[in-house]
Amino acid sequence: MPSLRVDSMKDIKGLACYLKKRFGMNARSPFRVVEREEENYLTILIDGCIRKNGRKYLVVLNHLSDILAEYILKSHETNILEKIIARTCEGLTKSDRDEIYRIACMRLYTHYEANIGSLIESRRKLISAKIAEYLRSADTITLEGFVTFRLGDYVKNLEIEVERSIRQFFIERQYEEYINLLTTFVKMQVPKVPELHVFVQNNGSYKVEGAKPFEIPEDVINGFGIQSSNPVIEDDDFMIGFLLTCAPVRIFIHNSVLFRNKELLNTIRIVFSECILLN
Repeated sequence: MPSLRVDSMKDIKGLACYLKKRFGMNARSPFRVVEREEENYLTILIDGCIRKNGRKYLVVLNHLSDILAEYILKSHETNILEKIIARTCEGLTKSDRDEIYRIACMRLYTHYEANIGSLIESRRKLISAKIAEYLRSADTITLEGFVTFRLGDYVKNLEIEVERSIRQFFIERQYEEYINLLTTFVKMQVPKVPELHVFVQNNGSYKVEGAKPFEIPEDVINGFGIQSSNPVIEDDDFMIGFLLTCAPVRIFIHNSVLFRNKELLNTIRIVFSECILLN
């Protein structure tokens, strides 16, 4: 009867329970688990009708590799992430590292929801292929050692996601500092227009009007080079500069669904707390 030995220093009992559950999902499963908890290993017995290294043996080996790959993803991946972040972000505070970990988990497990399943599946296939290749010439596998020494490509993929998460973290921090700066600036300004109406045009430009009798001052109109008869702002950067100059107490944004620059809309909503969206 062919057999394989699986060692795990982390949680041999948890591994045994996981394998029994997965094997139990198929009434005709060719596998049986024999536990050796006191020695941190277990033996997987394969149906005696299956000849070692025969065609059926290779099929069940691939199936077992898939199951072990799923277990590695469930029990080891987050720990690997934590170690990568601890190594690459050594100079950052714990709260910063925790935030990077949150972003990495979002990217790996919830980001790009439309294809998150395929992203996880690609990692599982990569691990499974490595396990199957290894078990074709070995009867014993130690999970922790296998992850450390045989899954370089898989770990490299996680390192790339951590690098992207670090970049996202610093971009978000810069954005927060930018928002704080704009908010402080607006609070220091004397409102030149108590209420301002912004009409988003189909071409992405913005028509601006004051609420009568408080029209937009001529010096502001002239300073931004727009026509008082048709006050339209074409550029996004000019738009945020115009709003900061006017420092309105309330902003009414009409046709907000036409906003092409969603980040600009989000910035306006945060900086100007009295921002009302109208469609």
